[in-house]
Amino acid sequence: MSQSPTQPTDSYTTTLLRVAEYLSRPQQFVAVTEAQAAFGRTLDMAHQTSVVLTTNGEPTGALVSFATLEAMRSALQHLLVEAMETSFTQVQAQVASAPHAEPTSEAELEALVDEVVRRARRQSPPMAPRRTECP
Repeated sequence: MSQSPTQPTDSYTTTLLRVAEYLSRPQQFVAVTEAQAAFGRTLDMAHQTSVVLTTNGEPTGALVSFATLEAMRSALQHLLVEAMETSFTQVQAQVASAPHAEPTSEAELEALVDEVVRRARRQSPPMAPRRTECP
């Protein structure tokens, strides 16, 4: 039984297609005060389109359905794993082709890992502060 050209061949492809379809929908801009006043309707809208919340006419947030959020998270994780595997394969090839390389010491390895973490933190957008609830 063969797959038709329009049917995805795996769950990852299905997820990416679902995310792409959702992101291709028009955005609906809604003022935060309006969204608060009719929150149920705003949530219903999030299942149909991207809902961009605005404050004073400026975009400040967005609502997406939970299923779409999970699909996006899954797709991004898959892309990250693929990129890491590619990078690891490239490093393995470099190491294999290096002439009589000395083994990396534990201290050198720790320094390399620390440098990668520092670079990743510089490239990552800052996280929003978490809200805590008072008892």
